[in-house]
Amino acid sequence: MNLKSILAFAVSILFLSSGCLDSLDNSLSGGFWGDDCSADESDCPPSPAPDFDLVDQDGNSVNLTQFEGKIVVMTFVYTYCPDVCPAITYQMKRLADQLGDDYGESVVFLTVTVDPERDTPERLASFSSGYNASWQFLTVESPSPASDMKPVWIDYKVQVLVDEEACSGQGHYMEGYDGCHCNSGYMHGSGTFGKDVCIEDPNYVVSNTTFEQGTVEYDMIQALDLWSVARQNNLATESDAMIILESQLSEVFAPYWSITDINGTKHKSTDYYKSNLTLLEFFHTDCGHCNTQMSALDEFYHNYSSEVNLISVGGSSLSGNKDNLTTIQEFASEHNASWTYLYDEDEILKSSFGLSAYPSWILLEGDLESGQAQIVHKSSGTKSYDDLVEMVTNHTVSQNLTQQMDDILESIYHWRLGHVSDSDMLSVITAALNYDFNSDEEEVPNYGVSHSSRLYIIDQKGDFRVLWRGTDWTYASIYHDVQLLL
Repeated sequence: MNLKSILAFAVSILFLSSGCLDSLDNSLSGGFWGDDCSADESDCPPSPAPDFDLVDQDGNSVNLTQFEGKIVVMTFVYTYCPDVCPAITYQMKRLADQLGDDYGESVVFLTVTVDPERDTPERLASFSSGYNASWQFLTVESPSPASDMKPVWIDYKVQVLVDEEACSGQGHYMEGYDGCHCNSGYMHGSGTFGKDVCIEDPNYVVSNTTFEQGTVEYDMIQALDLWSVARQNNLATESDAMIILESQLSEVFAPYWSITDINGTKHKSTDYYKSNLTLLEFFHTDCGHCNTQMSALDEFYHNYSSEVNLISVGGSSLSGNKDNLTTIQEFASEHNASWTYLYDEDEILKSSFGLSAYPSWILLEGDLESGQAQIVHKSSGTKSYDDLVEMVTNHTVSQNLTQQMDDILESIYHWRLGHVSDSDMLSVITAALNYDFNSDEEEVPNYGVSHSSRLYIIDQKGDFRVLWRGTDWTYASIYHDVQLLL
């Protein structure tokens, strides 16, 4: 699976899971959304769920009887999986957040590896930490880990095939998807007899590439040089590098966002980044300067709406007073504002631009077709009509995006969602920039693990109740089925 495919998969999961869960709590009278294990045609194993004796990432012994009286949500992944497994882990994190106090108290998660040869407790600890996953990841410690884990897979109807030749040794197969999932740096190619293969992506691996001073790539390489010196002296980690690099990127490139306006309509960044300039005004209803500039904004909107998308963003705090949907609606109505007002309730958009003053301004332009908008003006303070016109007519020129930066930006979106660890993201960046970097991780055997993707919900008595196959689910789906059992 190439980077664009991974991004498309991640975005689909984000939008599928972005709906309000209040409606789920109000629709619990129906049956399970997943496969009901009590149905005659069910593919669930016989109840009760078979016990096992495994170890978690901290080396603790784990068996199913420890969780009697609790609901168990069990998934099967492996840490070297380049795409779907991190996305599954992300969805489980979202589920944990939504369950609130029930998570850990009434509902527990278990993730079982299908690659015990490489997924040692230490590797699982690094993986779970990288994704901020707080539940137990299970493997087996023995001289023959695959053989000793096999009975568990059989008990839970999980088919596992380790194949060094699968997808040319650079990918794997997974239930619910046709063809190969290719590792990073590889893409689909035509094999013999119609069999999928993974071939090197010529746009991914860059050799002998240099970047001109003043480009964001050049600045990132300078930051990597400083970080490398600190790392050699044990003064910095890979996570520190990502903090620095993300800060650099956020000064140039706008993030993706999906936010509801004050009328309940969902707006996505890509809807605006595909045409015109986009001017974001961050305001607070109690801000005096925000009120006095409204006439200038109104005049600007009516004269420049065909050239500039004007969006006001509210929902922030001022002196401890936080705007809500009602205060923003009343503010827009009072000033007869006819442009878009977004309600950034969690201040996600504001924080992504590093803003703290009101009013603040962000002007966006760039590679609009792909949604990679660039920040061409950033300022704060009251603006007159002439100031606004000057801003949009004499802004900084956006940079031409290289293929390397395209690859980095697509992966950084995936990383921000928690699908990619700091170490893996740093590897993507250094490969794209042709920067010589040796990861802290030891060299591991490279092979594909093809396996059936299953998620089980086991009830308080230890019986199978729900089965979800493939990845045709989001945290909202599992939340619904778990609530029926609580």
